[in-house]
Amino acid sequence: MVEEDKERWLEFTNRPKQNELDKQQIQLVAELHSKYYHPKNFYIPCSCNGAIYRRWIADINKLV
Repeated sequence: MVEEDKERWLEFTNRPKQNELDKQQIQLVAELHSKYYHPKNFYIPCSCNGAIYRRWIADINKLV
């Protein structure tokens, strides 16, 4: 993971409300997951499905 993305991710992981994501945080998770796992397939899943975001966050945490 490049340093700029790592810094953004560490800031994300230190957010005060760990169980909630705002629009900017959803965008960051989708952007980084796409960049490192599916470069040709960027999309933002429905925020009603928390399981996808938990899985993607766990995937990104493996890179840091």
